[in-house]
Amino acid sequence: MKTLTPSIIELTDNFSIETNSKDLSISHEIINDELKLKITSNYSQIPSRIKLISSNRSNFKIIADIYLNENATLEIIDENDYIIDTSFILKSFLGSRSVLELYRFNKFQSDTNNSFVHTCNMSNGSMFKDFNFTNGSDFTNNETKINLNEENAKYVGSGVVMSNSSKCENNLEIRHLSKSAVSDCSFKAVTRGSSNVSFKGKVFVDENCSNTQSNQISKGLLIDEESKINLTPILEINNDDVVCSHGAASGKADEEVLFYLASRGISKSEAERIYIQGFLSEFIEKIEDAEMQAKGQNFINENC
Repeated sequence: MKTLTPSIIELTDNFSIETNSKDLSISHEIINDELKLKITSNYSQIPSRIKLISSNRSNFKIIADIYLNENATLEIIDENDYIIDTSFILKSFLGSRSVLELYRFNKFQSDTNNSFVHTCNMSNGSMFKDFNFTNGSDFTNNETKINLNEENAKYVGSGVVMSNSSKCENNLEIRHLSKSAVSDCSFKAVTRGSSNVSFKGKVFVDENCSNTQSNQISKGLLIDEESKINLTPILEINNDDVVCSHGAASGKADEEVLFYLASRGISKSEAERIYIQGFLSEFIEKIEDAEMQAKGQNFINENC
């Protein structure tokens, strides 16, 4: 496959985009210290890639509209370590048979506030792959709303949170609004110290949405007594011709496993780290891209 040399587009003195594609239309304006961004992706034999780059000079707010035309493929990567407050408001519109891949590998400074709000509208045969890895911050808010508007649309998502002393709220709403659509979501959190992590995942299936498939699972691991995890799965199904499942579970580490590791000469801290790695890595194979899967595994290994 051919590759293109990446180019840097400087949008502000605080924020830039690196891209490998000539099949992207990118426009922007700055209004009242807000960066408003519009990106349109067209079909290309070489999948388009965007990498977000922050200089961490000052707090920022970005409002972005992203359009994928028919058969377009766009990959967005954010692997910044933020030491500032951030706010992303994203709306994406996926044309027929288009593919959007969003990968976020973010470490936040503990005293910052960070918000990410995304609404995704999906057309016939489109696919959205959504993967988020974070260590949380003083306050972190993730909100995602998926509208499976047409037949054969598919959403696959996974979130991993490793929190030490923060509040992290995660809300996901998946709306099946046409038949033969698929959604598959998983969420995992590890909490330490006084951290408080919540996940609310709602799946709505409209009355005309036959042949719907939806799976949602959320799991939490509490390391310290004062840490908290709240998992809330919700199913609202208005059609009988569906295959839908959900599950939620949280608790402490299995003492028998930790004891076994200790019996092999492994220290308590190292045994705990190995246990957390195994817990968080359960869904890593959902990431089909080998490069992004490796980034996700490295993020887990470096932050657990």
